[in-house]
Amino acid sequence: MTASQYINVTPHPRILGVLGDIEFSHWQCLAELIDNSFDEFQAAAGTVDRPSVAISLPPANSQRATAEIKVQDNGRGMSLEAVTNAISAGWTSNGRHGSLGLFGMGFNISTARLGRRTTVRTSRAGDPDWIEVTLDLARIANSSEYQAPYRLTPKANRDEHGTTVTISELKQEQYATLCRPQTQTVIREKLGDVYSYLLAEKGFLLTLNGKKVRPRLPCVWDEKRTVTRQGVEIHAVQRIDRVLSTKNACMACGYWSTADAEHCEECGQDRLELRERRIWGWIGIQRYLHRTDYGLDFLRNGRKIMLKDKRAFHWEDEDGIAEPELEYPIDSGAVQMGRIVGEIHCDHVTPNYQKTAFEFDTAEWRQVLREVRGTSPLRPKIAKNLGLPENRSPLALLYAGFRRQDPGLNYLIPGDGRNALHETAVKWAGLMRKGGYEYQTDEVWYRAAHQHDNPIAVDPQPENDDILPGFGAGLLDLDDEPEDGAAPGATGMTAGGQEPPEGEVAPAETLDQRLQRYRDNADPIVDLTGPYYLEELGRVDLTAWAVRGQNLVTKDERPAPAIVSMVRAPHLDVFVDTGHPLFREHGADLRDLALVEVAEFMRVRANIVSMPLSEIVAQLKSHTSSPRLTPAATAEESERLLEQVRMAMVAPVSANPAVHWLLLTKDERADAERRFAVEAGGTSPWNDAISSGEFIRYVPASAVIRIIQDSPETFLDGCVFKRGYIALSDPGARALVVERLINPLGDLALLEQHRPRLDVEELSRIRISCRLIARDLADNT
Repeated sequence: MTASQYINVTPHPRILGVLGDIEFSHWQCLAELIDNSFDEFQAAAGTVDRPSVAISLPPANSQRATAEIKVQDNGRGMSLEAVTNAISAGWTSNGRHGSLGLFGMGFNISTARLGRRTTVRTSRAGDPDWIEVTLDLARIANSSEYQAPYRLTPKANRDEHGTTVTISELKQEQYATLCRPQTQTVIREKLGDVYSYLLAEKGFLLTLNGKKVRPRLPCVWDEKRTVTRQGVEIHAVQRIDRVLSTKNACMACGYWSTADAEHCEECGQDRLELRERRIWGWIGIQRYLHRTDYGLDFLRNGRKIMLKDKRAFHWEDEDGIAEPELEYPIDSGAVQMGRIVGEIHCDHVTPNYQKTAFEFDTAEWRQVLREVRGTSPLRPKIAKNLGLPENRSPLALLYAGFRRQDPGLNYLIPGDGRNALHETAVKWAGLMRKGGYEYQTDEVWYRAAHQHDNPIAVDPQPENDDILPGFGAGLLDLDDEPEDGAAPGATGMTAGGQEPPEGEVAPAETLDQRLQRYRDNADPIVDLTGPYYLEELGRVDLTAWAVRGQNLVTKDERPAPAIVSMVRAPHLDVFVDTGHPLFREHGADLRDLALVEVAEFMRVRANIVSMPLSEIVAQLKSHTSSPRLTPAATAEESERLLEQVRMAMVAPVSANPAVHWLLLTKDERADAERRFAVEAGGTSPWNDAISSGEFIRYVPASAVIRIIQDSPETFLDGCVFKRGYIALSDPGARALVVERLINPLGDLALLEQHRPRLDVEELSRIRISCRLIARDLADNT
């Protein structure tokens, strides 16, 4: 072979500047530099005290001519040879496995995209000098070869070490965007998400303009929380830990060859390293639902490559002939919301050069998906119809346990006794991520789910005529009031609310003890609880309490149906005495009165007493998660309750389905079949629904009412409704029990079937009917 047979392919020096045209977002550019520092920390294996990276971006009031971007770490630093390799285009000390930095071009792309001049300053502990190397892209492009001058600067302290990358002569568009405070906030949040595992688990510290980048921690139910489906207890978090066979990793091209291979089976090189492979992590149930904020994170060497990915929620046949079919979420109505999240580590799978996805056509990636979601559809009936085995994967278990979004403990969804509190649950997640102490565990969400199943409006005596919200167990019995009218626990009582022994003088109850006594005898009103911010009046983090059996008094001992107390700003408690005559006898709404007290507190605190109180209440009301009294909201509430009634009727109807089927008219049967065709998805025959009693889920509301009227003994006495029936011997009494149930059901049926135009008073009546039915249901989960 002679020299004439070769063509010189050495790139022109201008290539360094051209690399800056490659599309990388701002956070990606910074991440490429952070990757190098984090690689160094992991290679140092704990020898660096508190591994830290500090990013400095130009402030909003800076001048572009002097603005700089700095990324500084306290790693071990580099020798002259190492820094030469680090800034050389295409060179990398990192193999294709075992590090964050890959492909050897990330440094040049990110620095060239941000500015035209880059200086690297580095030194190792014990070295006498700092090494400063400058890459001036304009000067290099005008030269015939790559030339980057460097100089040595004596160190004041030889123990100093680390590396600083400074980018100057920033490009106009990059500078204009990066100096915006909002852009910096977005970058900080994005980096906190991408590096959450390394920041939270490895103790790495990352700051941006002096402010700590906080890891975005998952807001999931505790692993101990469970639901039961068909006798199987399903935990809210499923662990995955699959050790794969050891293979030879090619450090040149990244291909995995067999353990006994001597050369790469893909590129033929002998740069092979025998490595263990493992797929591990978890998938679980988020404490809130969201339209987009859910999905699985996939990580490589601790950095998230894919965030909130929803690929695993689609089923695709192995031949790949049909389009992937979405399996989750599919049960949340017109607006689909999901809550399955996870963190899957798969260090052995190759990502793309932008580190935003994996190579999906590789066997390694397909194996990761199989470990997470299995190979069969998540939907058991679909799998059965296709002749495929039942899916027992971790994702299939969560799907079986938590696919529905009904409020209550049955699906771990916070609720207020009537509706799910989706927006409130999201707000609590925001407080959790801001460090709110009481939101770090899932107790707040769990209490709300429990309260939904045990609403504060529940009357322990079914025959009680009280129907307003907040009036439930433990109401103060007026006949038991002391003759002198003294409020139990208000004054003259011990801190525990007990009368002192005769002859002894009780120590005065402190304000804190009094408030704690109120809390000990109260249930939280979850739809009022949460943060409120009004532009002119500031912020409060409100906790609302429905207090029973305790007469409330203000700080100066004045009795009141509702009081507020701010023990520590911005946390504000509002207490409402559910036994006060204002609610028991005059029918005032305790939620509205609670907001009046909060509004007055905020108005006085801000010293803006001229602001109309009613306007403040209106603004606060708009922030609550209480359902609005609109036709749409009331209709949705009615339909949800009727669906619960139908679901509860399936079991008693299935005992003798033919009898109840014959009670339907010809038109009602046709209506039920049409509804079945639309809602059941055609996965099971209609005849099966008739023979199993499932048909009751699809019959018109008017037919539901008639069936209950015809055989109340089948559905009352705790079967579907709590009301007692069989024990009554008088036919008139039995008829009254049924009538009291049917009347509110008729209101719900009217709204579902006819959607009439209703004024506020009529909507209020239906809202009360909804509450009566919810109170009467034996199991409203």
